[in-house]
Amino acid sequence: METLETMRLFVRIAQSESLSAAGRAFGLSPASVSRRVNALESQFGIRLINRTSRRHALTEAGQLYLDKATCILADIDALAGQLSEHQVRPRGLLHVHTRVAIGQRFLAPLLPEFLARFPEITLKLSLTEEARDLVENGIDISIRLGNAAEPLLAIRKLTDASERILFASPDYLARHPPLQAPEDLMQHNCLTWPLDGRHEDGHALWQFRGPGGARELRIAGTLQANNAEVLREAALAGLGIPLLPVWCVAADLAAGRLLRVLPAWQTTPTTFDHCIYAVYQRHRHMPPKIRAFVDFLAQGLRAVGMAEPAKWPVAAE
Repeated sequence: METLETMRLFVRIAQSESLSAAGRAFGLSPASVSRRVNALESQFGIRLINRTSRRHALTEAGQLYLDKATCILADIDALAGQLSEHQVRPRGLLHVHTRVAIGQRFLAPLLPEFLARFPEITLKLSLTEEARDLVENGIDISIRLGNAAEPLLAIRKLTDASERILFASPDYLARHPPLQAPEDLMQHNCLTWPLDGRHEDGHALWQFRGPGGARELRIAGTLQANNAEVLREAALAGLGIPLLPVWCVAADLAAGRLLRVLPAWQTTPTTFDHCIYAVYQRHRHMPPKIRAFVDFLAQGLRAVGMAEPAKWPVAAE
């Protein structure tokens, strides 16, 4: 900053009739101005200004310094203006990360309207089934499902709970024993989602909370997949019973292609918190592009809403 201040002072000296006039513009005495110029000349080892008691004139080196300093200061001032605009208007590259199903089901339908509303934003959307470190991967916002406890990050809930449910095709249920309690799943082919390298033996741990209290069961089946669409398609084909967020299969439930099983029991492989959250770094001054996207999603997801469970067909017990 001191170098820039000295550079601005030198430009003012070149534009002024005297060192005193330049000093007054910066609140400096003539002696202080002379010391600044002497220090600048000592730094480069060359005289920049020929000074007399009445006037001053730039040397050839001084004129070169003036030309370059003027260009540098103009670029810095232009950059400051652009940065100020970034703090006022949503603009620039916005890197968003989320799981594949959330990206396909929720984000994709909303993105055209967002980009039309904020044309100066370029959106980079990354879809993976693994959590990603925001700083390491240059991610501005991560959209996560449940269990969003991150003490070092800012977190905002975007939607109310959309629970995970068990479901199967009518054909599968017709060919297998009825389901009245979680323990009955031990006689069924359960289609599971591997988590964090666990379940390498083909088993999953599902938690239940319902009329009979809370319990945890070791579940097994012939298919593990870390993709909601794969598990959904397998269920539609009559392969077994998956556990997924309700929004992944709401249309199939409403159409009767799939039936919910054990509706009286809450079920989860991880946590009973099923909300969708936006997670991002804490900012003293939040970039407008981040605020704009999070606000837009919160409004857009509320408008989309969740399916009405009372209208879904349920498997007979």
